Amino acid sequence: MQNPSAWNVGSPDGSVFDGEVNSATNNLFIISDDTVNGQQTLFGYDFGNWNLNSLTIDMTTGGNYQILALVPSQKLSITEDFNITINNRADWWMPENRISMAENSSISIGGNLNFTSSITAAEVEDSNLGHSGLVFAINSLYADPSIVEVAGNVIFKTADTYKDSSDKIKFVTGLTSFKVGGYIDMTEPHAGTRIWNLCNASVDNYFSDISIGGLEGGGALQISSAHSATVNLTFANSSAHSYSGTLASRVGSANKLNVTMNASDAQNGRQTLIIKEGGAVEGDAAMNPSRLDSVTVLNGTLNLGAYNGLVNGDLYLGGANGRLEISSAYTDSGMGTLTFENATFEAGTIVFTVEETAADKIEITGDLGKFGNGKIGVEFDADPYDIGEWILASGGDSIEYELISFGSGSVAEDDFVLGDLGGGIFANLFIRDNALYVEFTNVPEPAEFAAAFGALALFIAARRGRK
Repeated sequence: MQNPSAWNVGSPDGSVFDGEVNSATNNLFIISDDTVNGQQTLFGYDFGNWNLNSLTIDMTTGGNYQILALVPSQKLSITEDFNITINNRADWWMPENRISMAENSSISIGGNLNFTSSITAAEVEDSNLGHSGLVFAINSLYADPSIVEVAGNVIFKTADTYKDSSDKIKFVTGLTSFKVGGYIDMTEPHAGTRIWNLCNASVDNYFSDISIGGLEGGGALQISSAHSATVNLTFANSSAHSYSGTLASRVGSANKLNVTMNASDAQNGRQTLIIKEGGAVEGDAAMNPSRLDSVTVLNGTLNLGAYNGLVNGDLYLGGANGRLEISSAYTDSGMGTLTFENATFEAGTIVFTVEETAADKIEITGDLGKFGNGKIGVEFDADPYDIGEWILASGGDSIEYELISFGSGSVAEDDFVLGDLGGGIFANLFIRDNALYVEFTNVPEPAEFAAAFGALALFIAARRGRK
């Protein structure tokens, strides 16, 4: 691949290149209109490190194909974008187009990683090929240590038109370290067209650390490893992103997905993550709906939601600048409920939405523990005027809501601190029967205070007169 005579300048019929191919100033284009099939390799098996400005691959495939193959300890550095466009000419199945990593190999991309499925509905109709979409994989066949870093975004695109599932893209990773400085865009052209298989490792107890600056779109998250893999997914957002989709794991395997919110910008870093019901896959690689084995909030805002009945593993609030919000986007009641087996609170803030008849809630089926001297802030997403009207409508002096229930716990009321509601509403937190409640009370207007104080003064004066 480093032979200059194999390259042309400007276009496939341009003049033969006579410089150094492997150069950080070069923009390489690999273009193939002929359909390639079988387990071939387009680019790779070169033992030297590569440094390029950009790399663009545009090809037509009819079967599984290695787009790029790295050898042990090899490094590929791309200053700007890495662009891959595939025209799928396979029959009724999803061919895998793979970047194959080897032991201690690495890829560094300074811009975006763009993957495009270019086949159109007209092409599918004419050729009767490309019906089922594509698999794009970045992994190590033997689960060797390997690193991929993308400074920009990871973007998936398909042609504007589609037939059957021709615009379906399944993204597969199997890396010890995968870091995306920007966000991963899983926006679906229509339902069921984006899947991210977080780990397909074929060795026992594989650990994969994934850090991304956000996840956008929807579809399905999966862990297909049959060997009890652990995926640590960290959201390092500096801006707001939202994802809603199913979560599934390989049947018979004790796979784990641990999610951490650790934004690089606490003020602007926000991730909405909604786990929807479903996600089961049948066949030889069957998968069942799964859960989050742990959720950790350290920095930034995690807006988390789940379908009714999903019990996640452990919840840990551990950062003063971390905020947990409870999404109601996928519930029947309009209020969100998050359920965990156990929880530990150290520091941070929880935001509860309140409506007239109910509030968001966290259910801890096991133990709720408190660690350290930090306080847990409690804030409410509600209009104080509305709360006042609800109190009046109740016919009483106050209304209360259950916020957090727990099977057992070592928390106390003074472990929590209330945000200022304002608007003439007083809030009080208290623990009763293994649950944290809030009670809202209308603060009397100044005139009411004066009248009450005057009445009290007259009462005291009358008592003194009688003495």
